Amino acid sequence: MRVAFYTLGCKVNHYETAAMAELFTAAGHQVVSFESPADAYIVNTCTVTAVADQKSRQMLSRAHSQCPGALVVAVGCYSEVAKEKVSALSGVDLVLGTGGRKDIVSRVERALLGEKTEADNEPPFARRQFEELSAVADSRTRATLKVQDGCVSFCTYCAIPFARGALRSRSMESCRRELTALTEKGYREIVLTGIELSEYGKDLSGRPTLNDLIRLSDEVGVERLRLGSLDPRFAGEAFAETCAGSRSLCHQFHLSLQSGSAAVLQRMNRRYTPALFLENARRLQGLMPDTAITTDVIAGFPGETEAEHGETLAFLNEVGFARIHAFPYSRRPGTKAAAMAGQLTRQEKAKRTRELIRLGEGLEKAFIDRQIGTVQQVLMEEDGTGYTKNYVRVRCPGQPGELVRVRITGREDTIAIGTIEGD
Repeated sequence: MRVAFYTLGCKVNHYETAAMAELFTAAGHQVVSFESPADAYIVNTCTVTAVADQKSRQMLSRAHSQCPGALVVAVGCYSEVAKEKVSALSGVDLVLGTGGRKDIVSRVERALLGEKTEADNEPPFARRQFEELSAVADSRTRATLKVQDGCVSFCTYCAIPFARGALRSRSMESCRRELTALTEKGYREIVLTGIELSEYGKDLSGRPTLNDLIRLSDEVGVERLRLGSLDPRFAGEAFAETCAGSRSLCHQFHLSLQSGSAAVLQRMNRRYTPALFLENARRLQGLMPDTAITTDVIAGFPGETEAEHGETLAFLNEVGFARIHAFPYSRRPGTKAAAMAGQLTRQEKAKRTRELIRLGEGLEKAFIDRQIGTVQQVLMEEDGTGYTKNYVRVRCPGQPGELVRVRITGREDTIAIGTIEGD
């Protein structure tokens, strides 16, 4: 069987697609590009924005139109929260949602044989177990390991808790096995990811935390460990001290801000204030002076005034972020924010997004400029560039997968320029 994948959305989705592809390959099937003829097309959908919903529908329809006789399968967050709508799309044969990925090969095989396969036989979120999919390679030298799923934060703008459900964590024993195996296979950087990574372990016996995973990575000999997105509340004193004492941890922390206005954060149901965010950011920067703090920001949340937008711009400057991902607020049906008064126009949201992006570009360049003259360890990629431990992209000599000591000598736009130290 030839099977093709298309992935929308976050890094967790991309991880899960790669893990499913490996399951098909291990079962003797051939994974082909989405543009190629295939027996089954699997679209890993996303519902983080209205645009993501639309693109998910478009890709499912595209799969059917380019190969009408093929099986079309919808998986992922949008297919979980809108099962009836997705099932009604012309050409969609199977809707699996966010569960049952370990059984996807047999489900697709049975569906191709014309056997009935129930998409709704997944247990409720509260009774689902963590699906221990294997780690996947991002490149020949970097791998991603998903250690957590689910979210119960219920931010007023977000539909992900309805798509992913209760908190579920990979056991410490499984993490040890995976980290050890990846290290023995020669992966030089491992990325830990999850839907709400900061909540790791809360559902496990003994209640281990992300701090324990960081210490475990040092223990098994991981060369470089990178973390996915974190709740700013988790980045307190214990976390900062664990990070500062870690041999392997990369000093880049993605603390999801969303707004620099206390009033907007309250309307979002984000359970921290700008003051707490700044306190935790300064602690990380103080203990690890080379720290890069990156973030996400939503522009034009319902009721956001020009003054509140200005508070966000000022706060971004104050923290001194190394990189900012800014995007306009998207109204999600069924969320509290969708019913809030003060919905901004598309034009106003776009204008504020552009201002955030422009500021972010300036802050990123300033952060890179502060690295000039320093010597950094760079993990080389395929394209003649690589990344420092604090996530600066550097153009310098080196072979893919090689760790090189590089002196940063300049910058071209948002790429640092380096020379091999000692040359």
